[in-house]
Amino acid sequence: MVGGKIIEAKSFRGTTRFWCVDRDGDECAVLAEDPSDGIMPKIYDDIWWQSGRIYFDNDMRSLRKIGNSFDASKHSV
Repeated sequence: MVGGKIIEAKSFRGTTRFWCVDRDGDECAVLAEDPSDGIMPKIYDDIWWQSGRIYFDNDMRSLRKIGNSFDASKHSV
């Protein structure tokens, strides 16, 4: 999975965890570094990630991705 619709966004210590669901119903999460301008995707926005970036707003904006995507149900924040 490399993207989907955000179903939860949880911020902590300068990062945000985006929990997503794709068209097939698969779920995973990805961590992003909070941007200095404060512009972030919102719940139900579509995002996708590749090569250390998370893209949103029709690929007009991006955030720095931290680590790999993961099963959010097995990791609490």
